[in-house]
Amino acid sequence: MMRPTPTGFVLGGPLTIATASTYVEAARAHWPEEGDSVIDFAGVTEADSAALALIFKWQRDALKKGRKIHCVNVPANVIALAKLYGVDDLIGT
Repeated sequence: MMRPTPTGFVLGGPLTIATASTYVEAARAHWPEEGDSVIDFAGVTEADSAALALIFKWQRDALKKGRKIHCVNVPANVIALAKLYGVDDLIGT
């Protein structure tokens, strides 16, 4: 579901309202201790608006520590939702 990397983690499997809380918990265990983080969505098989909520939560957490997150390989439907909501400039892609 989540594989740590030296600079962040790679997500895998569904990222939906039903699974978002497990990603929150897993991220706590795998968050890098320092520096900006890269969150790679390459392995996400399904995503809904919960993915946006999770990105924003991780951004808030990083900002509290004076850091940033960079999202890569964000699913097209999540980017489309962000554009629809007018927050595409906030998702760190």
